[in-house]
Amino acid sequence: MILDINPEEVKFYESGFLVSDSLNILHGGTSSQHTSQSGQTIIRKRNSNKNKNYVQIMMMPYYYVFETEDNIQWKVEADTKKINNYNLQKATARFGGRNWTAWFTPDINIPEGPYKFRGLPGMVLYVEDDKKDFVYSFSRNVNLPKTYNTKGFLEKHYSLDALTIDFKKWVKLNLEFYNDPYARMRTDFQPDWTVKIDGRQIKSKEEFAGLTKQTQMNIKKYYNPIELDKAIPYP
Repeated sequence: MILDINPEEVKFYESGFLVSDSLNILHGGTSSQHTSQSGQTIIRKRNSNKNKNYVQIMMMPYYYVFETEDNIQWKVEADTKKINNYNLQKATARFGGRNWTAWFTPDINIPEGPYKFRGLPGMVLYVEDDKKDFVYSFSRNVNLPKTYNTKGFLEKHYSLDALTIDFKKWVKLNLEFYNDPYARMRTDFQPDWTVKIDGRQIKSKEEFAGLTKQTQMNIKKYYNPIELDKAIPYP
């Protein structure tokens, strides 16, 4: 993951976006496209708790953005330690339905951190939930001579403009997809298409019906959102 801090904004996104962007710059086109697997593409203004969440639904050619206000109430603890010449202090919080432990350093006077973990008197270099489902650990720092341009893959996802919605609409869209994940594909399917799903060649519209149950099972099996209190209520 990349914590991208520039004079105006803070962005958090997968490093795969940078790999694809580098290839596109090298070849002068959009031959490489990365799609987020974590659902943690965030942009916010500096010193703000208001996040723009950029999201997609798998297999759907749409890109969405909705805003959330994410004010984390930290409790700064007395525990301290030193790692790689950084003085770290412990802080804890309840956020998104999970219990979090963070280690921040006053040595870097920037009150930011990975994902939405900000607002401490120093940069967050390590944070994890108590189940260790999500662990963020500082790896390295790179100072760039100018703000990196992300407008082609974050604010806009390659050819897809971000459609502004609210969180309620986001929940609705996910439930609609879950109830009939192949609705769009079934409607648009042409006999000369080459479509493979889980290694299976699809030759007719009718074959999509048998895939729905397995896809629903997979969605629920692998669904573990970072913010449990915003979890999609799949049936």
